[in-house]
Amino acid sequence: MVSQACRDWLKTLWPASYKGVPFYFESDDEEGGRDNVKHVFPHRDPPFIEDMGEALRYYGGTAYVHGDNADGLASALKAALASYGAGMLVVPYFGPVTVHCETFKRSTHRDQMGYVAFELKFVRTGAPTAFISVPALANAAFVAAESVAVSLGALFPRAILTLNQPDYVVAGAVDTLASAAAAVDVLRQSYPVDPAVSAKLRDGVASFLADLPAQVSNVAPPSDAAPAVSSLVALVRQLGDGLPAEAAIRAALELVDAFPTPPAPLGVTVAGQPYLSTTARAAHQNAAAASRMVRLAALVAYAEGVLRTTFADRPSGVTARGEIAERFETELFDTTGAENHDLFVAIDALRGKVIEWLTKTINTLAPVIVVESARIMPSIALGWALYGDPTRGIELVARNNVRHPSFMPRTIEALSR
Repeated sequence: MVSQACRDWLKTLWPASYKGVPFYFESDDEEGGRDNVKHVFPHRDPPFIEDMGEALRYYGGTAYVHGDNADGLASALKAALASYGAGMLVVPYFGPVTVHCETFKRSTHRDQMGYVAFELKFVRTGAPTAFISVPALANAAFVAAESVAVSLGALFPRAILTLNQPDYVVAGAVDTLASAAAAVDVLRQSYPVDPAVSAKLRDGVASFLADLPAQVSNVAPPSDAAPAVSSLVALVRQLGDGLPAEAAIRAALELVDAFPTPPAPLGVTVAGQPYLSTTARAAHQNAAAASRMVRLAALVAYAEGVLRTTFADRPSGVTARGEIAERFETELFDTTGAENHDLFVAIDALRGKVIEWLTKTINTLAPVIVVESARIMPSIALGWALYGDPTRGIELVARNNVRHPSFMPRTIEALSR
């Protein structure tokens, strides 16, 4: 017996939307194929068709929104269509696909009030990056670092509450920022900073400490504290710029680790639960916000140090990429709330650009291999045997921590090329 039941199409269709904004498709279409280059030759009938890969995949159709609030729905859809970057398009028949909006055309009719129609065209997203050089990727990462620095100066003063507050509340912010400036000065004296940069940094720290109380205490609006934040971020980045890349990374990470989020102070308990007064919470909020600002400023300097590093081999690049991802992931996890949206985007972009640069760099680096020789040999002989270059024996000695270059171990690590 053959079942007469038919598919209930309306129940199986996906509700259409783009970047989470719903609408209805009156009709939709999909266009694709192969990107073929056609070569023709004189006095030769059969052409040569060169298949360059899959052609761009386009989606489009006629869409609409309707109802008493059709104007608001149309405005929301237009904002989504004009927004930056790829988004999720849900096609009723086939479900979600990641696309970029190419064009949209809105139309309304006098006799169809409450109904707004759109002609839409999307292109399916492709590779995450174009064919871009390593230096260009590094430059894009430096630009992303600048964006984080700007976001810090603009957003973190809003998290510091000092207007008409008791001294100890204000001290939560002032003391943390002053400690950070003092830490920068200690690092300046502990690391091999360029002398000209060191002198400028010394004067900058002194000026910052002198101006800090007036810039942060009793400020209204909060943006008045922006110069103090921007000055400290500049000092931290200046310290990194004055150091060799590896030293800049170590100094920046020391600063990151020196300013963890302070624990909430122990107050009285009410019904068995910790209780903090309003001013105690404000003091802790100021200290936590200032500490986080210092950590992020140090992470910017850390990222810039990584971008200036010359990696000797592939494993060192892989390790650096993992550390970058882990360090920034922690701060991204704590960057919540609509007020921190711009900062979250800036931090995520910096992390992504540095990782992208490292990934591209790693592909150009030589892997490390283990080499075994039948007998103990001098480094010069091994350099010649492996690379045809006896001067690379110095590299083998350094990589394997050999005490005397004339007596290399029988098993060593070396670059594959």
